[in-house]
Amino acid sequence: MKHRSRDRAGLTAVTALCAVATMAAQIPVAAADSPAGAREYRVQGTPVQGSGSGADAPSLRPGRTYADSLGPGEKRFYGVDLDAKSTAYVSAVAAPRPGAGVVSYRDGVTVTLKNPAGGVCGTVPRRIEMKGVAYPLADYVTRQTGSGSVASCRTAGRYLVTVERQAGSADPDSWPLELRLMVEPPVKGGSTGPAPEGTWHAKPPQPPSGGPRPRQGGRGFSDAPLMSTGVWRDDFEPGETHFYRVPVDWGQQISAIAELPADAADKSTGALGQAVAMRAYNPARGLAKRGTALAQEGERPRTEVSTAPAAYGNRYAKSDYSVRAMSLTGGYYLAVTLNPPNVEPHLDGTVPVTLRVRVAGQARGGPAYDGNAVKAGFGLTDAERREARKAGSPLQPESMGRRPGSEDRDTLQAVAYTSFGTGSLLLIGLGVWILTARRRTAAEGLRGGPGGDPDVADPTTGQHRYGPPPAW
Repeated sequence: MKHRSRDRAGLTAVTALCAVATMAAQIPVAAADSPAGAREYRVQGTPVQGSGSGADAPSLRPGRTYADSLGPGEKRFYGVDLDAKSTAYVSAVAAPRPGAGVVSYRDGVTVTLKNPAGGVCGTVPRRIEMKGVAYPLADYVTRQTGSGSVASCRTAGRYLVTVERQAGSADPDSWPLELRLMVEPPVKGGSTGPAPEGTWHAKPPQPPSGGPRPRQGGRGFSDAPLMSTGVWRDDFEPGETHFYRVPVDWGQQISAIAELPADAADKSTGALGQAVAMRAYNPARGLAKRGTALAQEGERPRTEVSTAPAAYGNRYAKSDYSVRAMSLTGGYYLAVTLNPPNVEPHLDGTVPVTLRVRVAGQARGGPAYDGNAVKAGFGLTDAERREARKAGSPLQPESMGRRPGSEDRDTLQAVAYTSFGTGSLLLIGLGVWILTARRRTAAEGLRGGPGGDPDVADPTTGQHRYGPPPAW
């Protein structure tokens, strides 16, 4: 019976290897829930460690998402290789833990892009805007190639990206950091003008009315569910930020309102007016618009976001960031945060938030790209256009898929490669184990030992001496 015990031990080892393979295939990095029960930002991507200088900065590849971390006062360097024709966007999402100690206008990060000669092509600081409220900070630096951009930033070569966190933070913890490089193909024709003058500050479209349908928001950009025109309801724990992806075509704009439940109208509107915050981000994760509080006495506290219509030429606008950011089509994002210091003294437990979303404007023609813009993460797939026309049609989870070329595609490829390699090792190990078991059984059979069977395969030739081969 000794060889049977050894066989069982071998099977146990194979089972353990399978468990290790399963763990190895879990590429995405996800933060655990905070002690207070609020969901934290879900960081997904290939692990990377930014360097302390530009000399040995790790490279970021287009279309991929990377995961790092950033402590108070730290500065990380990353390299990106760019051609002389394409527009590039490097985004950074810093995600403090919900409920973390923060100080208004002091906690935050700064993202900077430098050309091969060391000149600054773009820099953007993002700071916590409300005291005591920790929420994901996201934005990008961009390298444009049009005639209005800096000449030294239109050259091909290796550019450096730095992400620096403010020193003296009240939160001593390292913040999870999510990085992504997106490269927009050059344009070879079509409509490349800005949105018509006057539409930037026009009266926002009226959000839809009616009863809400349930829709649970994602924990980050990567798992944001698709949402179009309609009235939706989501449940929040104080401190949480939920993400939703809204398809927007050329000529279209977003108008959205996030409002607290009706019983909040009877509470202290002075505090509740700042209880819910909302921000809109473009497909490259650049901040497109901050929400505006609309709380009035006797009304539900609410926040509104209204963007300019999307037009390629908006990127060269001289006005403000909210117009320049509306220069892409694809999946825009709404990020809604429930602020604990403002809501907890007035509303207990889980808080239902109603979202009224309208994608307004007739879709029109845009630029003709010299390359596959949708695969690069820009533009809408045919399926997304159909869903956008359904004016709030509820979607099943399996139909909330990402665009081809999104961050999950690379994660799935990494999982596939990891699983393939690990599976190959498992098959080799299993083959060795079976061959060893056969040889051991043959030797014991020839010796007439315990459990020996004279009808075994010759360990050298594999031929059976007597009768049919044994069953395995």
